[in-house]
Amino acid sequence: MIRLGRRDILGPGEMFPAGDATYRVSFPRLESGIRIRVVERGDPAAPPIVLVHGWGCTVYVFRFNIPALADAGYRVVALDLKGHGLSDKPRGAGEYTIDALVEHVRQALDAVGLAHPVLAGHSLGGSLVYHFAARHSQRLSGIGLIAPAGLTGVPLMRLYRLLTPGVLNPLMSRVRSRTVVKIALRRVYGKRGHFSARDVEEYVAPSQFAEYGPAIRQVLHSYDWKAAEHRQLPVVNLPAVGVWGTRDHMMPDNGMEIYRTLLPQIELTSVVDAGHVVPEETPREVNEALLRLLHRVYSGR
Repeated sequence: MIRLGRRDILGPGEMFPAGDATYRVSFPRLESGIRIRVVERGDPAAPPIVLVHGWGCTVYVFRFNIPALADAGYRVVALDLKGHGLSDKPRGAGEYTIDALVEHVRQALDAVGLAHPVLAGHSLGGSLVYHFAARHSQRLSGIGLIAPAGLTGVPLMRLYRLLTPGVLNPLMSRVRSRTVVKIALRRVYGKRGHFSARDVEEYVAPSQFAEYGPAIRQVLHSYDWKAAEHRQLPVVNLPAVGVWGTRDHMMPDNGMEIYRTLLPQIELTSVVDAGHVVPEETPREVNEALLRLLHRVYSGR
């Protein structure tokens, strides 16, 4: 544990998946010079799926998905995006635009040697997966959207941005509040699950790095959360699944409808009474949807 202020916080060596020998953890340096954390499980020669988390999260959000997918016979690779978790945290506004993050994912796939994986993302990671597929469909075999946020807006986003002006960056470098994390988790959970004390500690842990608060604030302000209003979105003809909770307050009520047009091969699944963090609140439903996609993609190989 690392002592910051009055209370201990999980050190990098204690964060998920610390101590579990079934995982492989690496820190490749990308073409950009940025170093990221990569967490893997499963046979390295098995068909691959790459998992991309959302804003303010880490690979921890997939802790119930990684083992289930690996046990089903797949190579599962999860990334800490730049600005998050144990990856580097540049502060520049240009680092966290849609285009910059698409390029970041491309470099990450190159770094781990994956040419045609299934790519799945949660929340911001979900819309980012779509944007990546729209630009690099030839690099993917299929895509999974897990409560994707960021094509048609996020409720209250204007308020979130108003509450985090740039002048607060010095303060955000020092914020390590479990209370803030608990409030956030209550908002993103539905009625199907409950977060634990360990969950709070895992989500607080990245705040031990002074660059973390300013970096995730920059993501909040630089990412285009209403991309459908500001750019032409192409149709992507890849096998796809979409999973979301009916009590997801981070997505507009019709937030999944746009994907019926953009992804004509998509299979949609709504999870009754689940909230935004369906990978950890209702992992069984998410795993089943992803496994159906993986079977569609890889069964003919």
